[in-house]
Amino acid sequence: MIIGVTGANGFIGKHLCARLKQIGHTVIEVDLPRGNIKNANSLEELLTAEVIIHLAVLPLANCNLDYHSCIETNITGTANVMTVARDGKAKRVILASASSVYGDPQGTPVGESHPTNPLTLYGMSKLAAEHVVKIMSSNFKLTHCIFRFTNVYGPGQQNGVIPIVINKILNDEIIEIVGSGDQTRDFIYVDDVIDHLVGAIDTPIYSMTMNLGSETQTSILDVVSKCAGYLNIAAKMRHIQAESDRTRFIANTSKLRSIFCKFGITDFDDGLETTIEWWKNGSETKTA
Repeated sequence: MIIGVTGANGFIGKHLCARLKQIGHTVIEVDLPRGNIKNANSLEELLTAEVIIHLAVLPLANCNLDYHSCIETNITGTANVMTVARDGKAKRVILASASSVYGDPQGTPVGESHPTNPLTLYGMSKLAAEHVVKIMSSNFKLTHCIFRFTNVYGPGQQNGVIPIVINKILNDEIIEIVGSGDQTRDFIYVDDVIDHLVGAIDTPIYSMTMNLGSETQTSILDVVSKCAGYLNIAAKMRHIQAESDRTRFIANTSKLRSIFCKFGITDFDDGLETTIEWWKNGSETKTA
């Protein structure tokens, strides 16, 4: 098939495009500077795509710095992608959303029916993007699949909790721990994410939203301890005042597992060890 991928140069995008090519798909890679989802006219390449996997996003840190760009990229950009899907050959759009749409959950594990109450503009923009995809796909007679990613990690990642911790330990720098560090996250290995994205291309699922996580939780302090252990380097930490943040988070993935039961989930320790080996080798192009 001809698969269009927005955000193709990003961490997940690179892994996805490599896998799609490996199994024989033709991939249309859209990303800056050649393709900018904020500019619909720069997305004409996607007109020939039979399926579009929409990964392009302005990440959390950038959204905090530029609210207008956050909205233009994550919401208007998604509408531009959907318009190209309507005008082209696409029959299905797969959206990468985020578990941040839930905000600080009322309890765990968090299922898809849990109230959505984002704590950040980034989370709000991802929730809005979901609605854009749902409404426009219905209007345009397209099928869609929305995955709410938890904390994705793996080889090649440059931003996020795990690469920050690894990099600071390797450089003998102080790791700033927000609050107690006991807050937990649901970390999922990048290869597991790719399995499900690729699986969603031709699995007979229609107009569905589901969590994509490991259904396990790991505290920030545990992440630091495990990274330090694998690297055999003592970690330097400093606790800083807590801001508005989740306390505990585990995704309920029963819907995901009912549909993609053939895919396993990588154990966090195994995935972390592979990720750290990538960092120790010092390569920015190596993939798992």
